Amino acid sequence: MRTINIEMKSKMEEIRNIENKYGSVLFGMGLTHLVDVGHRTLDVPYVEESIKQIMAESNEDDEDDSFMSPEFKCEIIRCAAELTRFSPWTLFAFIKEHFHVSS
Repeated sequence: MRTINIEMKSKMEEIRNIENKYGSVLFGMGLTHLVDVGHRTLDVPYVEESIKQIMAESNEDDEDDSFMSPEFKCEIIRCAAELTRFSPWTLFAFIKEHFHVSS
């Protein structure tokens, strides 16, 4: 568990460095753009193709080392697709309100 906290702190520091490099406004806009691009690509054809690919790969790979089942991976994609009903700004507001990262 301690390793995860150290890794997370390291990642948070890297993100802070990017924010410092660009400034808060550009950083926020860059983060929003990143979410928006993903937001726009999660249309029905993409979701269905991704699910087919995940399931096909799971049938080919007898020794899958992933801790996630193919069905679980598909549910992640379905959930993300449902979240595209909301703007990135609304999602960020939800995250800020409901998820707290302890340092």
